[in-house]
Amino acid sequence: MAVIFIDGNDLRAAEVQRIAPKLALSVEALQSGFSTSAPEPGQRARDKVLAHPVAGACFAEASDLTTMDGKSLRLELDSGNANRFCKWWRETPTKMVLVIAVRRSPDAEIQLFDAVCDGRIADQPKGSLELGWDRLFVPAGEDYTLAELIQAGEVSELRRTAYAQVAAVLGAS
Repeated sequence: MAVIFIDGNDLRAAEVQRIAPKLALSVEALQSGFSTSAPEPGQRARDKVLAHPVAGACFAEASDLTTMDGKSLRLELDSGNANRFCKWWRETPTKMVLVIAVRRSPDAEIQLFDAVCDGRIADQPKGSLELGWDRLFVPAGEDYTLAELIQAGEVSELRRTAYAQVAAVLGAS
C-alpha cells in the first residue's frame, strides 16, 4: 500500500519500513510556512496531516520528552543548545512520547496512535541531527541513544508498538 509520510526523513522511513515492510512509503515535506508549535505531540501530528494536501493515505508523527511526572521538556531545548540541554538534564529519568496521526483517505477521520518509552537524557547528543529528540534520549536498559540505535539498523520498541498499529489500520500488517 502506498502511503505518504509527512515531514518524515529517510532514516525514520527506513525504520518504519523495517517494522511494516508492506507499506510503500513516500516522504514529503510540510508545506512552507507551516508551524508545528502545538504543545501536545498528538495535536502537532494531527496538524501536520491537516496541513498537507494528499490524495491518498498519509501519516505524520510528533514526539516529546517529558519528565516522569509529565512535564514537557520541549521548551527547554532549541536548535542551538542540545549540548547544554544534555549537560543540564543528563541522567534525568524521562519518557519519550510518540504520537502518529493517520488518515486512510482524504475524507477519512484522522486516527491517533501513541507509544511511550521510559529512559533518561543522554550525557551528550549522539546520532543524526535529523532524528531530533532521539539524539538526546537513551531508552531504559540501553547504553546508546535512540538515534544511535536507529542508525545501527535497530528498530525501537517505541516505534514498533505504534507503527504496528498504523500498519494494521492501513491494511499492511
